[in-house]
Amino acid sequence: MRKKVLYLLVLLLGLGFVYASGKLLSVKKTFEGGEELIRLEGDTNFSLPDFYPSPKDPSLVVLEFKGIDGSAILGEHRYDKGAVERISATQDKDKLRIDVKFRALSPFSIYAEDKGILIKVDISKSGRKVSSKGTKFKGINFKKNKGKLSAEIEFSGVAPFYRSFILKRNLSHNKPIRLVVDLIGVKIPRMTKKVGSSGVLAIRTAQFSPQVARVVFDMERIPKYSIEKAGANISVKFGEKAERDPRVETSSVVPTKPETVKKEMPKKIQKVQKKVSPKNEEKPPVKKTKLATFNTITIGGGVKKYYGEKYTFRFKDADIRDVIRFIARLANLNVIFDPGVSGKVTCELVDIPWDQALDLILRTNKLGYVIEGNVLRVAPLNVLSQEEAQRRKMRESALPLKTVTRTLSYAEAKNVKSIAQKYLSPRGQIVIDERTNTVIIKDIADNIDLIDRLIDTLDAPIPQVSIEARIVETNTNYTRNLGIQWGFMGYANPYYGNQTNLVFPNKILVDGTPIQGTNVGGLTNPLNGYAINLPSPAFNSAIGISLGNVTDSFGLDIGLTAMEQEGYGKILSAPKISTQDNHPASILQGRQIPVQTVVNNTIMVRYVNAALELHVTPHITADGTIIMKIEIKNNSADFTNLVRGIPPIITQSATTVMMVKDGNTAAIGGMYRIEDSTTVNRTPFLSSIPFIGNVLFKGSSINRLNRELLIFLTPRIIKR
Repeated sequence: MRKKVLYLLVLLLGLGFVYASGKLLSVKKTFEGGEELIRLEGDTNFSLPDFYPSPKDPSLVVLEFKGIDGSAILGEHRYDKGAVERISATQDKDKLRIDVKFRALSPFSIYAEDKGILIKVDISKSGRKVSSKGTKFKGINFKKNKGKLSAEIEFSGVAPFYRSFILKRNLSHNKPIRLVVDLIGVKIPRMTKKVGSSGVLAIRTAQFSPQVARVVFDMERIPKYSIEKAGANISVKFGEKAERDPRVETSSVVPTKPETVKKEMPKKIQKVQKKVSPKNEEKPPVKKTKLATFNTITIGGGVKKYYGEKYTFRFKDADIRDVIRFIARLANLNVIFDPGVSGKVTCELVDIPWDQALDLILRTNKLGYVIEGNVLRVAPLNVLSQEEAQRRKMRESALPLKTVTRTLSYAEAKNVKSIAQKYLSPRGQIVIDERTNTVIIKDIADNIDLIDRLIDTLDAPIPQVSIEARIVETNTNYTRNLGIQWGFMGYANPYYGNQTNLVFPNKILVDGTPIQGTNVGGLTNPLNGYAINLPSPAFNSAIGISLGNVTDSFGLDIGLTAMEQEGYGKILSAPKISTQDNHPASILQGRQIPVQTVVNNTIMVRYVNAALELHVTPHITADGTIIMKIEIKNNSADFTNLVRGIPPIITQSATTVMMVKDGNTAAIGGMYRIEDSTTVNRTPFLSSIPFIGNVLFKGSSINRLNRELLIFLTPRIIKR
């Protein structure tokens, strides 16, 4: 009978709705071998209490019981010998708190045993110094050798002091067995990694407090392990098989033989099951002799474990009250229904725990349940949630209010107020003093602690970023001009004695005199003018020749013009600016061009920037990279092409969003432009004469212009 009651107690704890009751009668401290044993003895069996080391004092361990009467052990119990210096017990209504103060950090484990709680302290490893200066966490590596798993916690510098303890399976919270390793005086990032080897389900790390980093191994059974320092590392080794401890809750449970299903099954349900299988009578649920677990994944709550015995359930259009009464009889529970409980159940659940079946059936009908003692109460979810809200409100209304002040260093009080006031109770309030940047909070103690931790997170210095841009602009140009001018004048005239000896034509005059009023260009003032006038459009080299005979009856003028020009240019602009994380910043250097416009006979003047501008908004990510919204402009005024006295604006700009590692340089953009032009001036037909045409009847001009623009950006996180 005793085993049966204990079994039912564990099942109820597995559902997570048990309201514990009982008394703690004494506190005893003994020594056995290398262990110090603290026994909290009571009048009934207890589930494991809520446990946590104090964030402010790593050597203080807090145990919290709900629904337990601790009046017999209230006060302080001091001890002159051993690792435990004192044990203090305080009672607040149905909440009992027991503080265990250690003289030095020591590995320990907590067990739930027959009519009490046992704290086992390994005093052989006590008395270590808590000092880890210069130690930094590097990572965790797993090694497997001959079926044994080891986790190497790596550090730079000296390995820190550690403490370890085991938290046994607590059915009321649906949590696995946990091996906890606290690392003193180091910082560690939050992470979770699945393992699935040597009984280790997963490993989790987090910063438990500013002085304590915590590594938690989730185990599927009580581990056989050893922890040792190896140089700068701490090695956690797991054995092949798990140790069995008769004092742990799960190992002390022996399933009892339930009554047959035919005795407990209501008649209505029997008829319903006959409808499902008209030819064959429904077989009774299959009883398992092992208290197995069943994992189900839910969207909101992750993994939930069930500890009830497995059965097969088949119903069709059965009244939900009859179904719940049937399940309650399997668990030896009394049952009571709220007036709003109604509905039908149709299901086929094969070989699943009864508490999971109950959970599924109730959730399908938007119902919930609580267990008080051995009574199962079923009600609509909204009714249960309203009752819980009312109970919470009543508890909060009875608690005294506390007032604290916080003077902020980095955050603005008005911004913190808008966030923190969402976490106040109905009686709480927040007042700010902008002059001293102080937040004044008045609320119950639990909310004060929560808001205080929230303010610690918000009142942190904002990291700063320095952004340096480089704008490189290069120009190259090449020009080559070739031109020719030539003309002649010849006379056949009796004056010169070289007439034609013909009646007609007796005299001939041939010359290359230009048409009057035209611009000769090229070489000026020829003796006889140019018949072919193809000078260079621009030249810096020229030569002119005039040839004639003795009688001056024939003359030839030749002019050659040429130019070749090549140029290189480079402009480097490097704007630099610093700003805080997520805050926009801009820098500008240049000139503003006034532009006049006339609107309704009114002269309006506006200014247009012809300047180098950098606009950036940085965001620092958790892995040390920087995401930036960037806008760069490099505008300049072109005073060589004025329009009504106003220069046009030559624009160069880039707008983008990019991610760059701290200190790295990235090219965010670039432009490359080539202008290539060739101009040929020639005389029709004659320029086509081979060789002579290219020399005497053609002029050419070649222009090449290359422009290249590159924009680079280098962000750096400013280290304090």
